[in-house]
Amino acid sequence: MLIVLDPGHGGNDSGAVGNNFLEKDINLNISLKLKDIVKSKNINVIMTRDKDISLGLQERCDIANKNKADYFISIHCNGFKDTSAKGTETYSYPGSIIGAKLAVSIQRSIVSMLNTIDRGTKTANFYVLHHTDMPAILIETGFITHFEDVNLLVNKPNLFATAISNGIFNFLGLQGVSISDDIEKLHQGGLINDYHDPESYVKWKDFASVILKLIGGYKK
Repeated sequence: MLIVLDPGHGGNDSGAVGNNFLEKDINLNISLKLKDIVKSKNINVIMTRDKDISLGLQERCDIANKNKADYFISIHCNGFKDTSAKGTETYSYPGSIIGAKLAVSIQRSIVSMLNTIDRGTKTANFYVLHHTDMPAILIETGFITHFEDVNLLVNKPNLFATAISNGIFNFLGLQGVSISDDIEKLHQGGLINDYHDPESYVKWKDFASVILKLIGGYKK
């Protein structure tokens, strides 16, 4: 199985801007973490971009179509002039039954785990949904222009990635993953950078990295 993850915008296209943050950066941060979690289930993943580069809409579709992906998932943030607008919504292409089911699964997972406002699942003729050959969805994780939403997006990207992955796994009939509060604190504290399943064994190189960071912190 192959899933293409598409971090929206990039390069000279910042996407939405709010509270001194750029959508393109948030999209990429969540997508990189999501990639690691999805790959932990032995699912192949291709990213349309893994760094801050400009990429056209058709280029994104071409990557998915040429690699004959099974699913296409585009990660975005919302933005609006009315800063009271907030919440999560997920889109699929009109008439795509499979896409709609995937959208529902991911929407429910994000709202449940992050406690964001549920703006529901919707259909739209977005370019990347229309011009991909496989079931495709576009996730608007939250509003970058809303203080509470952007606080979640910036400080809890791991939870967004975990929630999206669990939505994918539930849709595929696979067991989801969990993330403990303690592990999330290690992420926020900068002691660990990569995704770690709470039930997995720790490798010595990862353990050593955490210890060295702790020692360095105490020296300061």
